[in-house]
Amino acid sequence: MKAERHAIRLSATDLSNHLVCHHLTANDLAVALGTKTAPQWKNPDTWILQQHGLEHEQNYLNHLESSGLAITDLREIDVEKHAIQETLAAMRKGAQVIAQATLRNGQWFGRADILRRVEKPSALGPWSYEVADCKLASETKASTILQLSLYSELLEQAQGVAPEFMYVVPRTENFEHEAYRVLDYAAYFRQVKTRLEWMSQ
Repeated sequence: MKAERHAIRLSATDLSNHLVCHHLTANDLAVALGTKTAPQWKNPDTWILQQHGLEHEQNYLNHLESSGLAITDLREIDVEKHAIQETLAAMRKGAQVIAQATLRNGQWFGRADILRRVEKPSALGPWSYEVADCKLASETKASTILQLSLYSELLEQAQGVAPEFMYVVPRTENFEHEAYRVLDYAAYFRQVKTRLEWMSQ
């Protein structure tokens, strides 16, 4: 959550945090508006989980590359504006796999682990993209589905067609992904998203 000139910028993390705790959303908003100071203490367990997550993502990218897919790696781009530009450029070129794709529409921002090209026509050409997220948990949580739904909505705005599926890649030996149909969760996603937008006004 970040205060900008005309609105509060919201992310996939804000969406999942809001599902877990409305009080956390209120605290994050206060920090973004400068009426409250962000906590200085950081849980070391969170850092360890982040490192395991990055390792899992790298292993999955290695798996995709070994299967013959070309990776467009945007993980080192820190500046949001440049990351969005490079993501859109890679999509227009028809990149097979895009790592850490950055998308934005209005006040909503998202950075998806993986975009994979599918042979479904869009405004980009005779191809489009679907989102995959690498997760450590053995069971997929509602917050993960919300994040993937946001990425899929942002992706629809960027390519002019809605992705049919979104995927979770758990930490398994062969990286068997779990497919979720975007439309099956659209109403639930819109309900939580609208509630968060209302709270952040």
